[in-house]
Amino acid sequence: MTVRRRFLLAPSFARLIQRERGGLHRVEGFFTEQRDRSSWVRLEENKGLLILKTVSPDGEAEDQTDIPVGHAHALLDVCAGEVDYTRTTVPTSEGQALVDEILRPRVLHLVTVEFAPDEEAGAFRPPEWFGPEVTADPRYTNQSIALRGLAEVPEIPLSDAALNSLIDTLEGRFPVQARMAISRPRAKQVPITRAKAQTNGETVKVNLDEIEQAVMREMEKTLQKDRPE
Repeated sequence: MTVRRRFLLAPSFARLIQRERGGLHRVEGFFTEQRDRSSWVRLEENKGLLILKTVSPDGEAEDQTDIPVGHAHALLDVCAGEVDYTRTTVPTSEGQALVDEILRPRVLHLVTVEFAPDEEAGAFRPPEWFGPEVTADPRYTNQSIALRGLAEVPEIPLSDAALNSLIDTLEGRFPVQARMAISRPRAKQVPITRAKAQTNGETVKVNLDEIEQAVMREMEKTLQKDRPE
């Protein structure tokens, strides 16, 4: 059984990640909720999936079946609600983080980490660049966002420590004591706003410096806004 922990993410951090890593576009359409099960269809690039999640005393189980892309489009037309997002996979010291920029029904940025056993999920210490955890808040599941929407999104505070933590992650510099072998397969990601970063370390550093300056300017504006008159 897969265990997921989900966190909010600052929009500027999500843009930085997507600029450096690209992403995969997804559309998920959810059918009307049932008490002990939920089902939805996912369209990802040129692949269609039909997914069924059941809930029992032993926990949750999720099964998925490949379907033709044409069938996926037809099912999306009859779904009760949809969520449209771009997913970017980011290697971390714990394996990988799944960064989602939700575009519809409203803009929202989330980061999810998946675990196999519960023990790993409980021991996970999120890096500084993660925002507040929303794992236990049902409003932040894709199903809830698609079927009920989200009234408001809290503002995520920015800090030097969080920005430096994210840059370290993008450059592959993880704390030595937390480093783990990254062996999980990663889906091929395509650029969203530009060509993928060159593998040459100097080129990536220049790009990150430019983005860091932009984020720092945004942080300064936020701090000035919060200061009393």
